[in-house]
Amino acid sequence: MICLCLPFGIKAQGESQSEYSPEELKKEQQLREILGEIRQKYGSQDFVNTISLSQKGRALSDTPRFYNYYVGISSNLGNALFQIGDTLQAIEVFEESLEKAESFQDTKFPIARRYKTLITANIDLANISALVGRFEEAIAKYKAALQLTDDTDIHGLFITNFNIAESYIQLDKISQAAPFVYESEKLSKTIGIDAYAASSKLLLGKFFVKSGEYTRASQELQQSVDFAMASSNKEVLVDAYRNWAASEANLQNWKKAYELSEALDILEKEKFESESVEALQNARAKFNVDEVERRMQAEMEAEQLKAENIRAKALQENTVLWSSIALFIAIILIIALFIGFNRRKKLNKELVVKNTIYLKEKEKSDQLLVARNALFSRISHELRTPMYGIVGISNMLIDDKDIKGENKKNVQSLKYSADYLLSLINNVLEMNKLNRSSNLTLAQENFDIRELSHHAVESAKFIMPHHTNTFKIKITQDVKQVYNGDAVKLMQVLINVLGNSNKFTKNGVVTLNISKVRSEEHFDLLEFSIKDTGKGIEKRKLKDLFDENKFINHNEENEGTGLGLPISNKILELQDSQLSVQSERGNGTEVKFELRLQRVDVIKEKKTEKNISRSKTLNGLKVLIVEDNKINQLVTKKIIKGLNGDYDLADSGAMAIEKARENEYDLILMDINMPPGMDGFEATIKIREFRPEVPIIALTAVEQIEIEERMKNSSMNDYLIKPFKSEDFLSKIFKNIK
Repeated sequence: MICLCLPFGIKAQGESQSEYSPEELKKEQQLREILGEIRQKYGSQDFVNTISLSQKGRALSDTPRFYNYYVGISSNLGNALFQIGDTLQAIEVFEESLEKAESFQDTKFPIARRYKTLITANIDLANISALVGRFEEAIAKYKAALQLTDDTDIHGLFITNFNIAESYIQLDKISQAAPFVYESEKLSKTIGIDAYAASSKLLLGKFFVKSGEYTRASQELQQSVDFAMASSNKEVLVDAYRNWAASEANLQNWKKAYELSEALDILEKEKFESESVEALQNARAKFNVDEVERRMQAEMEAEQLKAENIRAKALQENTVLWSSIALFIAIILIIALFIGFNRRKKLNKELVVKNTIYLKEKEKSDQLLVARNALFSRISHELRTPMYGIVGISNMLIDDKDIKGENKKNVQSLKYSADYLLSLINNVLEMNKLNRSSNLTLAQENFDIRELSHHAVESAKFIMPHHTNTFKIKITQDVKQVYNGDAVKLMQVLINVLGNSNKFTKNGVVTLNISKVRSEEHFDLLEFSIKDTGKGIEKRKLKDLFDENKFINHNEENEGTGLGLPISNKILELQDSQLSVQSERGNGTEVKFELRLQRVDVIKEKKTEKNISRSKTLNGLKVLIVEDNKINQLVTKKIIKGLNGDYDLADSGAMAIEKARENEYDLILMDINMPPGMDGFEATIKIREFRPEVPIIALTAVEQIEIEERMKNSSMNDYLIKPFKSEDFLSKIFKNIK
C-alpha cells in the first residue's frame, strides 16, 4: 500500500485571520509548531518523542475548532504505534480520528480544509485495514476518500486509485480492479515522475498476471523494473522482479524466469540487510520507550525522597525503605506492561489469522450462493418447459368436444395434477426469489378487493376439491370497494393461506373475513382473517410454521412442499406486516394479518382484460412462432389457431431471422433458450436491424428475477413465463399488437 499524507494547519483560501480571537490564533500557531515537530520526530523514527508529543498535541486540539490538527497529529501517532507493533491501539486511534474528522465537517471552516481532514482520516484507517488483511474495509475507506479528493490533486488521486486497485487484486476481484488500474496508469503519465511510473507499471503487471495475460504482464513489469532502477525504489523493484519471474514461468520461458529469480535473490538479500538495520532502529525505539518510563519512575522516586528529607531528616531510614517498595512496585508495573504488550501483540496476530480464515470461508459461501441461484434458474427452465406442454395440451383436451364421459374426467384429473405440480414448482422458486432479493419492488395498481377475494377463494378450492369444504366470504360495510396496492402478491398470500386451510379441513367450513381496523389519511388498515374448522395444529409446532427449512407433518394426508405460509409471511414482511396463527389440535386454525392499503374513491368503469380478450380475435394477423420444442410448438399453434390467426414456425434463431426478413409479421413470439447457436435475445437484435417496429414477446421458462434483469437492456416489447394462463397470454398479445 502507498501511504498518503496531507498538510494541515495551512490557511485555506478565503479564510480571514480576523475571524478568530487572539487566543485562538495563538493556540493555532502553537499546534502548527507541535505538528511540525511531531512530523520531524516521526520522520527520523524517534517514535518515543512522536508518541509523547502526539498525546500533548491531541489534548490541546481536542475541540471542534481544532479537529483538523487533532486528525493530523493522530495520523502520526497511529503510524508510530503501528511501527512499534501495537496494531490494535493504532486502529483505535485512527477510528477516533475519523469520528473527529466527520464532526469537523459541520464547522464553519472552508470546505477544502474540511475535506482534507476527512480524506486523511479515511486513508489512515484504510491503510492499516489493508496491512492487516481487511481489504473490503480498506476499499470502502479509500473510496470515501476518493470522492472527496479534488480533481487538481493528481498525486492524491493516483495514490488512492492505486491502493483501491491493489486491494481488489489482493481479493482476486480483477474486473472490479480494472477501472482503478487504468486510472492509476493515466494519472502517473500526467505526473511524469519515475517513482510513480514504476508503481503504475507494477500494478499493471500484477493485474495482467492475475488476468492470465502473461505476455502483456511481462512487458509492463519490465518497464516497472526500468523506472524503479531510475528512481532507486527497491520496494517496487523487488515486487516487479518477483511478478516478472512468475509471468515468464507461466509463459514457459524457463531461462528468463531463472535469470529474473537470481536477480530477485540478490535484491532480497540487500533488502533484508536494509530491513535488519530498520528493525534494529525500531528495537532501539522500543527500548527508549521503556527507558523513558523507567527514568520517569526514578525521577518521581527521587522527588519523593527529596521531599521526605526536607520534612524530616530523622525519617531518612524509613524513606529509603518506602523508596525501595516504590521501586519494586514500579518494576512489577513495568513487567505487567511488558506482558500486556506481548499479549496484545499475540492477540493481534491471531486476529489477522482469523480474519484471513473468515474471508476465505465467506468467499466459499458466496460461491455456493451463486451456484445455488444458478441451479434454481436452471431448474426453473427445465421444469417449466415441459410443464408448458402438459398444461397446454390438458387445456386443449378439455376444450375438445369429442372427449366425453370417463375420458373427460380423466383429462380433468390430468389438468388438476398438472396445475398442482406447477403450484409446487412455483412455491419452491418463489421462496428462492424471496431469499435472494431483499429489495423486491411492490406493484401499485387499483383492484376490487371483493372481486379479488372471490377469485382467491375459487382458486383455493381446486387445491383439494375432494375435501368438499364450504367457503364463506365476509367483508364489513366500512371496507371500500377499490384499493391501490400489489394485488398479485395479496392474491398469492390469500390463495396460500386459504389453500392451506382447504388442505387440512374435510367436510368443514373455511371463512375469509375482511374488516377495517382504522383509517389513516388516504389509507385504510385492513385485517384479513382466514378461519377453518379443520384438525388444527399442536402448539409446540406453531413456532415452526414460517421456517421453510422445517416440514410440519399435520397428518397422514399432508401434501406439498410446506412453503405456502413461509412464502406468504415473507411477502407480508415486504409490506411491514406478518402472519399470526392461533390453533389447537382438534379446534381448527385461524390465520390473521393486517395490510395498509390506499383508498381509491373514484374508478372508471371498464371491461376487464379477460372480457376484452374474449371479444377479440387474430383474424387477418400473421404471427411468427419461434420455438425449438415440438410439444410447445403444438400448444402455441393451437392457441393462435383458436383465435383465427395465421402463423409460421421457426425452430431456431437463425431460421427466425430468415423468415422475418422474407415476410412481414404482425407479432413475433420468441423463445429465449434455443440451443445451439443463437438465443432469442441475439435473434431479436438481428431482426430489429430490418424490422424495428414489429412487436416481439419473449416466451421463457426462466425465473422471473432473471428475465426481468435481462429484459432491461433488450429490444423486446414484453415477456411471458411458461407455463402461463390463457388469459395472461391473450392479454399480452392484444396489448402489443397494433
